[in-house]
Amino acid sequence: MKRIKKGDKVRVISGKLITKEGTVLLVNNKKGTAIVEGLNKVKMHRKPNAKQEKGGIQEKEAGIPLCKLALLAPKSPQGISKIKYTTNKEGKKIRVAKKTNNPVGAK
Repeated sequence: MKRIKKGDKVRVISGKLITKEGTVLLVNNKKGTAIVEGLNKVKMHRKPNAKQEKGGIQEKEAGIPLCKLALLAPKSPQGISKIKYTTNKEGKKIRVAKKTNNPVGAK
């Protein structure tokens, strides 16, 4: 079960981008990667065609493996925390931080 979802605030915990933070734009569960806003930018060389009038070098974000991302939890001492699932008063399943028992994630 993947616990990082679109809209979550995450921190990179290993690799060349260690300690960088950003918001998840897209999660690809088949590949086990996530695209994080402003991180892991790659340059692509494009030729001009009918759809794109201009060619040249374009930058875009590439995927980061989910195992290298940690969820940022509000009110946590280190900022990162694992999550668990519980039910709220209305019986709806929600995600909460294990360390602080505060709800996390995008709403």
